[in-house]
Amino acid sequence: MRSLIFEGKTWLVYEQLREKNPKLHKNLCKLLKEMLRGNPASGTGKPEALKHNLSGLWSRRLSSKDRLIYKFDEQYIYILAIGGHYEQF
Repeated sequence: MRSLIFEGKTWLVYEQLREKNPKLHKNLCKLLKEMLRGNPASGTGKPEALKHNLSGLWSRRLSSKDRLIYKFDEQYIYILAIGGHYEQF
């Protein structure tokens, strides 16, 4: 089973989301658990391999405007951004 690594300020965003938007936080937790238990490249949230300058990264939908940006290997899932669309990343 993989482990999560929150890069940069993503842990702070995760904690703020818990207080400010419990519904979105619950959805994020559900996606993270699913990714840890299975294949991070498939499942709910419409996983999408990003292209061009973001090649090697993946995106999943948290809501109509919020995304989870991550990358993964055999041991870890690296959380790179939580929130706005990946063009802001």
